[in-house]
Amino acid sequence: DEYGGVGLLKFDFLGIKNLAILADAVLRVKETRGIVVDIENIPIDDSRTFEMLARGETEGTFQLNGSGMTRWLKELKPTSIHDINAMVALYRPGPMETIPSYIERKHNPKLIRYLDPRMKEYLDFSYGILVYQDDVLLTAIKLGGYSWLESDVLRKAMGKKIPAVMKAEKEKLLKGFMEYGKLSKELSEKLWELIEPFAAYGFGKAHAASYGKVAYQTAYMKANYPVEYLASLLTADSGDTEQISIYVAEAKRMGVNVLPPDINESGGDFTVVGEQKEAIRFGLSSIKNFGDGISESIITERKAHGPYTTLSNFLSRVGSKNLNRKSLESLIKCGSLDSMDLAGDSRGTLFEHIETLLAFHREATASAPQDSLFGALGALPELALPAGKPVSLADKLVWEKELLGIYISGHPLDAHTAVVK
Repeated sequence: DEYGGVGLLKFDFLGIKNLAILADAVLRVKETRGIVVDIENIPIDDSRTFEMLARGETEGTFQLNGSGMTRWLKELKPTSIHDINAMVALYRPGPMETIPSYIERKHNPKLIRYLDPRMKEYLDFSYGILVYQDDVLLTAIKLGGYSWLESDVLRKAMGKKIPAVMKAEKEKLLKGFMEYGKLSKELSEKLWELIEPFAAYGFGKAHAASYGKVAYQTAYMKANYPVEYLASLLTADSGDTEQISIYVAEAKRMGVNVLPPDINESGGDFTVVGEQKEAIRFGLSSIKNFGDGISESIITERKAHGPYTTLSNFLSRVGSKNLNRKSLESLIKCGSLDSMDLAGDSRGTLFEHIETLLAFHREATASAPQDSLFGALGALPELALPAGKPVSLADKLVWEKELLGIYISGHPLDAHTAVVK
C-alpha cells in the first residue's frame, strides 16, 4: 500500500489460549460443584475480583500479570471494567507515561483537567486522559476540524512514523487546532505532544474492551473458583516446566495443595480432587516419558471397573503392554502408587521389589492360562512385599524433579530455611 505494506491481512490470535482456559475452567466448575458459570454474562462489578487485583494477585490472568502491570494495579485499585480496559490500553510504550496521572485522577477527582472543555464529551470515563486511538481521532475531528477519513489518515501516518508524512500531518493538525478549534499555538503544541505517542502505540477502544473483557473474565474465575481455574492453567501449560513451577507456587500461596499423580485420582490432565474440591492432582500424562497409551489404559480400566483396591489388583487389571519396567518405575518414583496399602515407605518398597512386580504383572495378564504358572489355580495370590529400604526425602525430590519437572513433596532448600531467610 502507500505506506509500504505488502497487502496481507493480519490475524491476532493472542487471546485464543485464554479463551480455551476459560472454557475449561467453566466446565470444571460445572463438574466439581454443579455450578453453571455463564462466562459471557458474569457480573462486571464483582468486588472479590477487584479486591484480588488490588492486592496484586495477578498471576495467571490475561494481560494483567507481570511485575510492572501488577505494581500499577496495586496503586490503581481498580473498581470498574473501565479501569481494566484503560490499563490494558495504557500499559504500552508511550502511553505508559500517563498511567500515574490516570491513577492520581481516579483517587482524587479534583485533579481532573481537560485541555479544552469539548474533550469532556469523550474523555469523561478516563478522567480527562487520552487513553485510546479513538480519543486521538475524536480530538482531530472535534478540535482540528478533520473528517473521519482525514483523522484515520492521521492515525495511520503517525503509526508508520514516516518523517515526511509526519511533518505534513503535524502541520495540518496544528493549523486545524488554531483555525477550526480556536486554540492557542501553545495549547495546540501541547495537544500534539499528547497525541503523538498514543496514535503510534495506543489501542483502539474496541480492541481494549475486548482484551479487557477477557482479562476481567480470567480474574473473575481466579477470584471465585481458584482451584478449578488453576487446574485449567496447569493443564494448558502442562508441557512448560517453568510455567508449571510458577503456577504451583501460586497455588501454594493461595493455600491450594498440588499433589503428585495417583492411579486412582488422576486423569490424563491436572484434576481437581478432595472432599471439598480443594486440591489439584497432577495428571498421569504429566509424567515425563510415560506415554499417553499407558495413561489412557489405566484411566479407562478404572472408569470401567472401579478404583484399584490393592497393588495386586492394579497389576492384574492393567494389561497394557506399555506397562514395562520403565513405565512402572516412573509410576513408583513420582508417587503414583503411594496410596497403595504397603508396609513402610511405599516408594522404597516398590522400587526395591520392581522385578517381583513386573513378574506378577506378566503372570496376571498372560493371554492364555497355559502361559501362566498360576493358570491352573484360576487366580494369582495377593502380593505381599517385605518392607524395603526407605527412600530419603532428597531422593524423592530428585525423582519428582526428573519425572514431573518440579518438586512436590518439599524443596531441597527446606532444610536450610533459617539460612535462606
